[in-house]
Amino acid sequence: MQRYVLEEHVEDFRDGLIDRRELLRRVTMITGGLAATMTVLATLGCNVDQAPVARATAAPAPTAAPTAAPTVALPYASPPPAKTTDGVTVQPNDPRIVAGKADVKAADGATLIGYLSRPSAAGKFPGVVVIHENRGLTEHIRDVTRRFATAGFVAVAIDILSRVGGADRLTDGAAYGAQLSSRSMAEQVADEKAAMDHLAALPQVDAGRYAVTGYCFGGGVTWAIINAGLPFKAAAPYYGPKPADITAFARTKIAVLGVFAELDTRITSTMPDIEAALKQSGTPFALKNYKAANHAFHNDMNNDRFAPEQARAAWKDTVEWFRKYV
Repeated sequence: MQRYVLEEHVEDFRDGLIDRRELLRRVTMITGGLAATMTVLATLGCNVDQAPVARATAAPAPTAAPTAAPTVALPYASPPPAKTTDGVTVQPNDPRIVAGKADVKAADGATLIGYLSRPSAAGKFPGVVVIHENRGLTEHIRDVTRRFATAGFVAVAIDILSRVGGADRLTDGAAYGAQLSSRSMAEQVADEKAAMDHLAALPQVDAGRYAVTGYCFGGGVTWAIINAGLPFKAAAPYYGPKPADITAFARTKIAVLGVFAELDTRITSTMPDIEAALKQSGTPFALKNYKAANHAFHNDMNNDRFAPEQARAAWKDTVEWFRKYV
């Protein structure tokens, strides 16, 4: 996962999203020194003195919402038709839901910073664990839990770096990513298991009906959860790196919807291996590659990558997948 964070920084540099100075700053936060940074970048095939190469990108998101209504209105909240500045598409006080902070107890006794959203209607609902990108529990991720609540799920997200204050304290995204890459995958999976256990203890959650989804870095954690055999019924990893060893995919009982982006070739190149492994499991799965979309296309706060049409399609596919298999 540390390599994944490094590769994300390199990809941002190659796509012209950050300059040479910012690349060196970000990588040095992880390596600890400039000499080590230059060695790592050379290993990753990145020449910091070479100008970024123009790449094909998804069509930019409009700066204002179109006046026409969406072609098909969904009965639940979905990604917006244009990028957002605050990440809010469902207000916390929306009458359809109940949403707010949640303290999640980790296996080691630590209190994890969490956010939980559920339908305001009475009854029991399936649960969803939402795993954030490498920027922590942002407003966008909290909003994703609220969207799930409008679709009839109880959704919880934790901040993987809760023990050091989470995203509210580590406001520099590069610093957050550097800290995140130092945590082992086993530790991260254990914390997400604690989030599932938190759902299991809620009276509004239907016992045993749990799904998990994650984005970018969180997509990688979602693949690791599939590999670890946690008792989720369904999973939807979004453009996340697969584990180095995916032999356990062949034994999974989780129905997997893999979300990929056509222009994100670093991740889409792993699709054949994932498909071959999942085929052996006999469990339902689908790997969807969304056309003309790039890495992080679901994040409406990502000015450079958000693709509204593809984000909406992937979201609809995810909700329907969870409704079918959870």
